[in-house]
Amino acid sequence: MKSTSQKMAQWLKPGVATIALLSLLTIGMQSLNAKPIQTEASPPVPTLKPVPTQKGTAPPRPAPAVRLPGSVKTAVLRAHARDFQMSIKTLRVVSFSQETWPDSCLGLGRPEATCGLALVSGWRVEVSNGAKRWFYRTDRTGRNLQMENTNNASSLPRAIEQKVLAIAAKDMGVPVNQLKLAAARARGWDGCLGVADPTTGCTMILIPGWQVIVTAPQQYGVYHLNQTATLIKQNPTTSGKGTLVPTFLQPDPSTDGSNTGDVIFQSMTSGGIAGLAYKTLLMKDGKVMRIDLRQQTPAAPTLIRQLTSQEVQAFVATLQQNEFSDFLGFNYAPIGGADYFTIALTASGATQSTQYVDIVQDQTPPKLQQIIQAWNRITNPR
Repeated sequence: MKSTSQKMAQWLKPGVATIALLSLLTIGMQSLNAKPIQTEASPPVPTLKPVPTQKGTAPPRPAPAVRLPGSVKTAVLRAHARDFQMSIKTLRVVSFSQETWPDSCLGLGRPEATCGLALVSGWRVEVSNGAKRWFYRTDRTGRNLQMENTNNASSLPRAIEQKVLAIAAKDMGVPVNQLKLAAARARGWDGCLGVADPTTGCTMILIPGWQVIVTAPQQYGVYHLNQTATLIKQNPTTSGKGTLVPTFLQPDPSTDGSNTGDVIFQSMTSGGIAGLAYKTLLMKDGKVMRIDLRQQTPAAPTLIRQLTSQEVQAFVATLQQNEFSDFLGFNYAPIGGADYFTIALTASGATQSTQYVDIVQDQTPPKLQQIIQAWNRITNPR
């Protein structure tokens, strides 16, 4: 039986075969004369050559990892526990970095402060209690340390400070030389500078400005002002009497107020001799839940109470009537003292908390006391 190629050879006559051969040669010449198609060549794979080493020597070792000296870590944690009246057991260093500060004030001095103009090698240390974060600057040894916080009044221009003190002297009835600007932070206000009774309509515009705390003997005033201090108002809700003067809390980037969920209100409690740490939440359905935070993996929430819808509505009304939002970002803590609990209160959708120490809750402003008492009645099981 003949193969396919043999059959084809028989079918092709000599003349036809010659024509076909010439056609193939013509096509081949056209292909050779055509412009070549440009293609991107793959880069050559580099050949790794071994690093030559001297005979009898080992190859270079990688640089050792940077470690935070134990003395610096201890100094920062002790300072924070002392200043914020917190148990050192609830604190930990979560991050750090080596830094070079521009002066002996670690870059945090006021314009009129005397700071040695010499570069200072040191550290920037982040401290957390699981709910909030604070940042500290130190020198190389940790002997010189300062907290980066919103209470650093150096951010307020001197001319603005003088205007505020002049107004505060009239309001408090004391000479200017008895007043002190204790804290300042940048804030944005509505048309009423955030100070108005519930019946007043305030234009919803953003006025950039400041919030400051001015202290006098046995009293303090909280003032709201625009950037140029042409508008200044005292906030009677957050101003108070006595020696306990609040500070401003460090902003917490993890709290943006966008994720409200089913939580209406919550508190974070930490400290005490046993180093307790737990969260208590009021849910929309009236459930009061508690979560123990001492374990690495928090335990499941425990139901401690069930409120009626009327009780939930009454508590929400208490928050509104006592202007809880005015206290956001304030910290009420004594200087020194024995073991105590630190409690941070947060409402649904809020971007900051209100923090206080249990042993001084009766020294906080009257409206905040009303809120604390209402929350304690809810969270203490009967």
